[in-house]
Amino acid sequence: MDGNLSPLVILCVALLPNDLLLSSAAFLEPFDLLYDTAVQAFYSSDYESVVRYMEGALSSHREARRTRVRCRLRCQDQHPFDETFSDLRFFDGVLRRAACMNACIEAKLGIQSVHKVSDEVTQDFNRRIPYNYLQLAYQK
Repeated sequence: MDGNLSPLVILCVALLPNDLLLSSAAFLEPFDLLYDTAVQAFYSSDYESVVRYMEGALSSHREARRTRVRCRLRCQDQHPFDETFSDLRFFDGVLRRAACMNACIEAKLGIQSVHKVSDEVTQDFNRRIPYNYLQLAYQK
């Protein structure tokens, strides 16, 4: 091949729906995988990779949290609880909100099972340990 794109390839990409192009590029990389890669790079003394992967993990973690909050607020507005309090209406609202949340999160982040994170990694992020690795990598 000569390195140029054929007109057929350009036409096929142009005819793809915008949602398909955006959805494949818009999904976040799981922050636990980026974090694990950064920790492995740290113990291999590859400090440039530590910085790159740890900053990516922190950014991905931040965006995943923001997305979940936005989805929660949107679904809360779309499915408010009724003033009349009965068990069936209450649980109907809860189930509708949960379905809305799942659909919203999967539309923004991708399949949720990819973003299931172990308790250990969650605790590390809550204790701000990624910043410790990042600081040591910057110093070295």
